[in-house]
Formats: sequence, structure tokens, C-alpha cells
Amino acid sequence: MQTKATPPKVVLLDLRKRQAKETNYETGKVLCSMCTKPHIVAKKAHELFFESNLGDPRLFQETAQLEREVIAQLGNLLHQKSATGFIVSGGTEANMLALLTARNASNISSPEVVLPDSAHFSLQKACNLLNLKPVIASLDESYIVKPLEVEKLVNKNTIAIVGTAGTSELGTIDPIHKLSEIAVQHKVHLHVDAAFGGLIIPFLKTTYPFDFQLQGVSSMTVDPHKMGMSVIPGGGILFRNSEMLQYIKTETPYISAKSQYTFVGTRSGASIASVWAVFKTLGKAGFTEIVEQCVKNTGLLVKELKKYSLSLLCQPTLNIVSFRSNKNTNRLSETLWRKGWFVSYIPRYDCIRIIIMPHVKKKHVLKFIEVVKEIEML
Repeated sequence: MQTKATPPKVVLLDLRKRQAKETNYETGKVLCSMCTKPHIVAKKAHELFFESNLGDPRLFQETAQLEREVIAQLGNLLHQKSATGFIVSGGTEANMLALLTARNASNISSPEVVLPDSAHFSLQKACNLLNLKPVIASLDESYIVKPLEVEKLVNKNTIAIVGTAGTSELGTIDPIHKLSEIAVQHKVHLHVDAAFGGLIIPFLKTTYPFDFQLQGVSSMTVDPHKMGMSVIPGGGILFRNSEMLQYIKTETPYISAKSQYTFVGTRSGASIASVWAVFKTLGKAGFTEIVEQCVKNTGLLVKELKKYSLSLLCQPTLNIVSFRSNKNTNRLSETLWRKGWFVSYIPRYDCIRIIIMPHVKKKHVLKFIEVVKEIEML
């Protein structure tokens, strides 16, 4: 730390200069991120509640009430009005809490978790931290997990199986209804990682069973800081009922609240206010309109890629498109980055991944195609 104080004006000027150099969502060139520019009301709500700390909900009771209302809205959206849960630091913490719950409820000495080969890497982190053995189920030709293989992998040590509703790499949706049947039959915890898809799938014209309306679903991850357009951090963990919280309860002897249930002790009330504000401002109609626009622009990108014979890895289910170059996909990815277009390259599939978030407009999609044509000399 420096010895001499710096005037606030100078400090803020320095920060503004640095922030101006940051990547800007509004350029429409950020095509690799599952986050987007927060809704304007999210920013204002964040500022109003930036002092609130839900590490002690009794001290900040209005913020705690906002969280209960947010969880109630998510529960209602995901077909479980009695769902309980928390706004947490992100999908990683949410997934960890889900597996911790399953582990502590099981009393199995050598616990195993069946994960799809497409599962988010945070679930591997959770297994490492919680001393769980990950057992990997392979994918079919559509890049979704094979239910028959999942069932074969379930044994006396299985404490949970995981399905993904909107994989991070390709945006595919596992057959959660089939996984639910397996979970019910074998009496194991089914966790659905819908960090990305949870605030997309309910607003699609095509119906995909993936949430608490399925009997076997015990917990879900849903991240409002992704398609929910809230500020970071704003992840979400939901459990089917409050009875499940006993397995993640920690006594807190020196603060006014008697217990906590999340990994992170100090929790931002500003993030919760941000989520609450966006949900209230947009409602189901507003989210439906935004998702429909993202899907429309996704369709436009697919149409243009096919026009120039650029091969899709799979037909998009959500607003994620993965494709391969006619020449060298990795080189195309690197060239796009040098030209200021931020895409993802997935080595194991040798494909480029594009996410059409709300900040990506029709004009950006068309400009992107022009740049790809120029590079590929189509």
C-alpha cells in the first residue's frame, strides 16, 4: 500500500481511464461470454443496496426479504412454489452446495457422482473439494448424455446424478425427464445444472421438461447474472424443499443470525437487489421478448453459416452456435481475436462457439459473418 494518500478525483480519473480500455459488451463483438451488459435497473438497484451484507440476514432484514421473493419467483417459474434456496456467488458455488447436500444426506463412506461428459468443470471442482468420485457417462451423437449409460453407472455408492440444461460448450439439454425416472427408481439425488438454460428454456416456444415438475429433480442451479441480466455475482441454488437445508447448515455463534447455508459467509445484498429489480421490471413477458430476439439472431447466424458451407457441430437448442472452419478452425479463432471478435475455441470438438446474448444484435451477426468470409476467403 502506498504511503501518501491520493485525492479521490485523481483516483476516479485513473479508474475511468482504465475502465475505458476494458472490453465493452455494446460493441457486439463479445461472442464468448455467458454474461451480458446488466439491465439498467440492475445497476441502480445495486447502488442502492451496496452496503447490505446477507452474511447476517437479521441485520439486513429488507435485503433478506428481497432474497426470499427472488427465490419464490424462481421457484414459481421452475414449477415448485415451495422451493427454497439462495442467491450465491455463481454456478460453481451453487453446484457445490447441491453435491454437498446430496453427500451429507447419504451417509455413504465412498460416495460417487454420475456426471455427463459435458458437465461443467465446476462439478469436477466440487468432487475434488468434497471427496466425491466422479463417474463419467458418455454422450450420444447429439452431444447429450445417454440415459441407459447413466443407469448402468448408478450403484450402491451413488449419491447423486447430474444433468445439464444448457451445456456451457454447446448449449444442449440433457434428457432430464429420463434422468428423473432413474433418480426416482434408484432413490438418488438428481441435480440439474441450469446455470445458463434456467432463464432461457421457460421462455422458449419449444417445451423441454427440465425442472421441478419432474419428480426426481432435487436441486437446480440457475444464474441470474447470465441471461437474467443481473450484475455479477448473481448465481442461484434452489432445493425442492426446506428440509434439504439441514444437510448444509452451519451454526454461526457470534452473529445475530443463528446459522448459514452457503459456502460464502459475506454475501452481497446488492446482487440480490439487482436480481429482484430485473425480475420485477421485465416479468415473464419481458424475458420472453428478450429470449425470442436472441433465438432469432441465433437462427440468422446459423442460416448465414450454412450459406457458406461452414459446418455446424449440432443444431442449436438454445442461443449457442458451434461450427468448424472449412480450413483450420483454431487458426480462424485466433484470427478473429486479433481482429477484435471474441469467440471461444473448444479443442476437444475442434469448433468455434458463439453465444448470442442480448448485447449481440442482428447488425453484429451480419458483420461477424462478413469478417469470417474475409478470413476464410469464401
